[in-house]
Amino acid sequence: MENIEEEKAPKGFNKAKGKAEKLLDNKKKLNQLLKEGEAKAKAKQAKLKGVWADLQTLFRLLKAWQKRSYTKVPWKTILYIVAALIYFINPFDLVPDFIPGLGLVDDLSILTFVINSVKNDIEEFKKWETEEI
Repeated sequence: MENIEEEKAPKGFNKAKGKAEKLLDNKKKLNQLLKEGEAKAKAKQAKLKGVWADLQTLFRLLKAWQKRSYTKVPWKTILYIVAALIYFINPFDLVPDFIPGLGLVDDLSILTFVINSVKNDIEEFKKWETEEI
């Protein structure tokens, strides 16, 4: 299953996944990634409306996992989320962000791929969130 998924991964995702594997051991860098990702998401909110709610859930899930308040998430899901954020904040990915009209297209394809890949884990996390409140 994983190989099939990786074959369907948008171009650039596997490179970001390799970077994510290294970054996950560094709490300081992970915090910085979250800050930068949230800032870019907020700045591009109108263009991200199709994935906005799920993207916000990914941020909350990653924060909860990092704080160890939510650990019922597979490692692969965390890896995919971090890889998507790495790709998202990189202004010089496959289609540079400064190209009008196209700059976020590749970012959206990666975000959509990850959201679809971890949809069940997103739903489990949201269920956990409502039970925690």
